[in-house]
Amino acid sequence: MKRKTLLRCLPGFALACCLPLPAAAALVEVIDQVKPSVVLVGTHRPADSPRFRFRGTGFVVAPGNRVVSNLHVLPEVGEEIEEGGQLVVQVRTGPSSFQMRGARVLAKDYLHDLTVLEIEGPPVAALALGDSAMVREGQSLAFMGFPIGSVLGYSAVTHRATVSSITPAHLPKPGAQQLSAAAIRSARETNFDIFQLDATAYPGNSGGPLFDPDSGKVVGVLNMVMLKGARESALSQPSGISYAIPGRHVIELLHREAP
Repeated sequence: MKRKTLLRCLPGFALACCLPLPAAAALVEVIDQVKPSVVLVGTHRPADSPRFRFRGTGFVVAPGNRVVSNLHVLPEVGEEIEEGGQLVVQVRTGPSSFQMRGARVLAKDYLHDLTVLEIEGPPVAALALGDSAMVREGQSLAFMGFPIGSVLGYSAVTHRATVSSITPAHLPKPGAQQLSAAAIRSARETNFDIFQLDATAYPGNSGGPLFDPDSGKVVGVLNMVMLKGARESALSQPSGISYAIPGRHVIELLHREAP
C-alpha cells in the first residue's frame, strides 16, 4: 500500500519541477542582478575621520554613468562641502569591495526630491526603468539600500514591500494670510501620487531603488519613512510605513537638461 502511494506522488513531483520558479526563488536571482547597480552616495575629505561620510543610497541608470538618488541625500541648500572635500559615489567592484568615483550634480527636482548625478570612470551596470503607472495597490515589490550603513557596514540589504496605498503627497498648506488664487493654484498643480509601503526603512535607505521582484525593473525611489516620535525613534520604534517616489518622475528628470 505504501509503495502505491509513493508511486502516485512521483508524477506530481515531476510536474512541479517544470513549473515556473516561485516568487522567492525569482527574487534571489533578481537580487544578484540589481546589487551591482546600487551605490553609496556621500562625501570624501582626506582630513576627516572617517574620510568617507555616507549620506544615502543611489542606483545607476543608462548609459552607465548616471546615478539617481534623493535630493535630500546631498548636502542641504546653502550647506557647502567642507574645503578639500567632494561629492562621491562608491561603486561595487566585488562582493564586499567598492571603488570611489567623483560625482557632480547633473539635475535636480525639488518637488519630487530627486537628483541625477554624473560619475567619473567607465560605465557601470545600469538598472532598467519600468512603468510606474502600472503599479497597483496590493502589488508585491522590493527595495534595496544601505540602512544605517555607517553603523552596520556597507552591505546592500533587500526588503520586501507591499504597496499599501497610492496616495497624494500634499505640500504643506499655506497660512490664512497666504491664501491667494496663485497659492491655491500652485498647490493643486504640484500635488502628486506617492507609493505607501508596508515595509520598514531606515536612514540610509533614502535614494534606493524600488523594483519589481520578478524583472528587476525600477518603479520607484525610496524617499521617507513615517516616524512614531522623534527622529531617533526610526531605529528603536520603526513604524513599518515607508514611502517611495514613482519612477515616472525619474524618467522625466533624466530627459531634462542639466541646470
